[in-house]
Amino acid sequence: MISVGVEEWKVFAAEAAASRVRDGMIVGLGTGTTAEEAVKAIARRNPDCLFVPSSSSTERLARNLGLRLVDLKPGMRLDLVIDGADEVDPDLNLIKGRGGAHAREKIIACAARHVIIIVDRTKLVRGLGERMPVPVEVLPFGYGQTMEKLKKTGGVPVLRKSGESPFITDNGNYVVDVKFKKIVKPADLEIALNSIPGVVENGIFTGLADEVLVGYEGGCRRIRSKSDFMDFLRAAKK
Repeated sequence: MISVGVEEWKVFAAEAAASRVRDGMIVGLGTGTTAEEAVKAIARRNPDCLFVPSSSSTERLARNLGLRLVDLKPGMRLDLVIDGADEVDPDLNLIKGRGGAHAREKIIACAARHVIIIVDRTKLVRGLGERMPVPVEVLPFGYGQTMEKLKKTGGVPVLRKSGESPFITDNGNYVVDVKFKKIVKPADLEIALNSIPGVVENGIFTGLADEVLVGYEGGCRRIRSKSDFMDFLRAAKK
């Protein structure tokens, strides 16, 4: 069960990210519980902006809160993307996809001039895969074959379920959660997973986060480098 403290830390990070949104921007909105807090915080500020949601759930929330939504058009550059993450390593590599929206989230991140990741401090890890599997979106057709190939990357793949049925993404695909004992080279694994026929996209995000806003008991800390990350961990132990 998530503690009240962690929920408060998410709000600290979300409020800090929302303060970076300026009138006239085109802003990408991520998916997940922390991203939802950012959408709420942005709506309270009511900036004159356009927003690109990364999932149907984010779209519903943003629309209900009165934000102006647009589709991601060819050649469109987003001024800013605000999104959450399930794990963040010292090099600001990420694992994302517990909400199953990582394919769309990666698309909008790649279309952005600046990507802000918001997390509570429990999401910081020494190495990716320390706690979380890597979500992999796969085509339903031949997914068993795809899972066999995913095994050969060294992970243990498990088809994500929603009740008794496979979990279905907004793109109409399945998600396979692949647990690795250790991810030594995230960028190489990201490429290897995407090279498997049937894989649409995976939840390893390397080289996309420009900064991470970490909510914790003291408020929010901005992390932009490995040294920032390690300084924060050292301070958190005191």
